[in-house]
Amino acid sequence: MAEFLLLRPAGKCEASTEALSQAGLSTVGLPLIAIEPDSAAMARFPQQLDELQGQSKLIFVSTPAVELAIQAMQGRDWPAQLSYFAVGAASAEKLQAVGLQVQYPERQDSEGLLDLAELKLVNGQPVLLVKGEGGRELLSQTLADRGAKVQEACLYRRQPVPDAPPTEAWQTTDIQCIIATSAALVDAAFDALDKDWLVSTPWILVSDRLAGMARSRGIKQIMVSRNASDAALIETARQFMEQKSMAEANQSPDVPEPVTHSPEAGAAASGSGRIWPLVLLNLLMLAALAGAGYWGWIQLSQAEQREQELLAETQTRLRQQQERLREEMASQLADQRRQWEQMNAPLSQQLSELQAMVTANKALAKSNQEGLNQVSGRRPDDWLLAEADYLVRMAGRKLWLERDLDTAILMLESADARLADMTDPSLLTIRQMLADDIQTLRQLDREPLTRIALELGALTHQVDNLPLDMVVLPEPVDEGPGAEPLTDSVSDWRTNLKRTWQSLVEDFITVRRRTEETKPLLSDKQQWLVREQLRHYLLQAQQAVLQEQPALYPGPLKEAGDLLDKYFAGNDSRVAGFAGSLQELQRVDIGRHYPAQLQSAQPLEDLLQRRLSRGQQELQP
Repeated sequence: MAEFLLLRPAGKCEASTEALSQAGLSTVGLPLIAIEPDSAAMARFPQQLDELQGQSKLIFVSTPAVELAIQAMQGRDWPAQLSYFAVGAASAEKLQAVGLQVQYPERQDSEGLLDLAELKLVNGQPVLLVKGEGGRELLSQTLADRGAKVQEACLYRRQPVPDAPPTEAWQTTDIQCIIATSAALVDAAFDALDKDWLVSTPWILVSDRLAGMARSRGIKQIMVSRNASDAALIETARQFMEQKSMAEANQSPDVPEPVTHSPEAGAAASGSGRIWPLVLLNLLMLAALAGAGYWGWIQLSQAEQREQELLAETQTRLRQQQERLREEMASQLADQRRQWEQMNAPLSQQLSELQAMVTANKALAKSNQEGLNQVSGRRPDDWLLAEADYLVRMAGRKLWLERDLDTAILMLESADARLADMTDPSLLTIRQMLADDIQTLRQLDREPLTRIALELGALTHQVDNLPLDMVVLPEPVDEGPGAEPLTDSVSDWRTNLKRTWQSLVEDFITVRRRTEETKPLLSDKQQWLVREQLRHYLLQAQQAVLQEQPALYPGPLKEAGDLLDKYFAGNDSRVAGFAGSLQELQRVDIGRHYPAQLQSAQPLEDLLQRRLSRGQQELQP
């Protein structure tokens, strides 16, 4: 037979019922409501945390809110700049398990949380309540009245459970007390159970505010637990059983009135003498019955007297025990009070000293804050101006020292964006100068010189593969007149025979003369010198490219071309391709005409110096 009916949300109801049963309290659980997560709100929750400013406060009002928040932040980092609060110890332990520093009140309810010093001075501060739909209206309203910017993250909603399955079978006649942990459960109970039985049954609730709501529904017998934890509910339930036992012991049992049943005595008027023995027998039987009834009444009276004496003795012992316990508790409280006074004496002195120091520090902080407000309030955008000046100076260094044209343009564009964020019309002149500088740099030849240097390096690597022009013979020159033709005249037979003979002799022996100079064969050392000379010219051109010396660039390439024509085999495809690459590189202009200075650099620096000088003058007393 269950003595307690526990009303908690589904999931937690079973665990709490098991805890009360293991503590020796016969309990049946009835989950009248269920927690339904709001997936859309959980998806928005990480973004809500990211949007909170530094030193904002995050308050978790229930254990389901903590569990769903941890689930929503799975794989993400909790913001370290926030202050975290929980209503109860159970919620705080779950948050501490994920590495958060959490504060919670000793009185684990909304009133206790609002009594924390950190939540009393919240004027203008953002506060995010992590909760379910509805509920904790006192917490939200009180923080709003104190000036806080209250936001809500409703991660779940409470849904009534129709025909909620109890943990075991039960009847209303078996229940001596009902335990509920929230107003939603009380409302659900009045919707699902008999109202007359609910009003007439004692209740255990978890806060004075909830007890006041229950009394408005007509419930008279209410005990308030210190919080909604299983340990607190077990403690309050045991107190209820002790009070009930004492009340039953103090009540006197009802003793029923003795009832004497009198038989009907009828004496028939008869004149016959034979009826008298029967009458006498009846009288004797009546006397015996009267004596037995009298003896039974005496025994019952003695038993009642003994029971009353035993009850009086028991009450006397209980009163004596209560007096002894009261005296012992009073003595212990007096000892503790003396110990606390002894311990608090030096602490009170230190507290007084700290209060004096705090007062002095507050005055100093107020003075510093006023000075800081004066400086920061006048020119809040001077940081952007200083950053723009820095970017312009860095753009100049990138341009003139590193020849990095693209990075210099990006820095000038970033500086213009900083000035645009200041929304100051007086900066339009400087912004126009920045625009002129950007356009000037964009009109420069932006062909990368690194590509030309790499091409020259590639040609240098190919020098050893070029074939040299070794022996070149000049074209032969025929000397003397040519063979004369034969005639058709018979008389010239001697002349024709002579010519034929000369032609036969000339076909056997041919003499050709070469009048041009023949190029001699190069030795190995000369071949090495020729190739190294060609490589040297290419390296000179490459160095001129890297150092951006357009005047020195064409000369080495021309010398390399002449050397190629003189000593290398021009009819070879490799030499022809090498010569074509040299001609293309000769046509490239490596000259870069950078501006001598950026127009916006000096005006921007002068403006920044003027504002800094003005701020220093304002700070001087």
